[in-house]
Amino acid sequence: MLYRRILTLFILAVQIALLASCSKGDDVSLDAALEEVYKDTEQIRDYLKDSRQDSGVLYHPSGVVYKILDKGNEKDTIKFNQVPVVTFTRRILGNPRIVEQSLLPTSFDNRQLKNHIAGWQIGLPLITKGGRILLYIPSRLAFGQVGVPGTIPPNAILECDVSLIDIK
Repeated sequence: MLYRRILTLFILAVQIALLASCSKGDDVSLDAALEEVYKDTEQIRDYLKDSRQDSGVLYHPSGVVYKILDKGNEKDTIKFNQVPVVTFTRRILGNPRIVEQSLLPTSFDNRQLKNHIAGWQIGLPLITKGGRILLYIPSRLAFGQVGVPGTIPPNAILECDVSLIDIK
């Protein structure tokens, strides 16, 4: 179990370093990137506590905060090289407005899990096929300082409600 936790933290550090180095015009060190993640996680924690939505939430070592709404079939877990087929709703933390959603199952043009945002890479393996998870994702593990022009502003903390419909 200790080995798995160390491996998880190592993978997280690599993901954050990659995100930090890929941001346009961003010369943030790994320490600064980790500090931003933990600051966002504290903001998520405060928001959930203040809005009385903190019951049953769990804190991943990466900084992602999550609540499993349905575990799924408890046998089919997605791997990084597999394609998730999901329905989802995406909001910015604290704003009830939906910024993006898919009510019909989507595979994002057969995009493998390893090519999704780090928050989904961390969260989706926590459930199995048929499961549903609520993810609160620090900005560095989402779209970072770039955001998604016209949809998600830079440095946005995301709230994603994701159902893993199938795995290809």
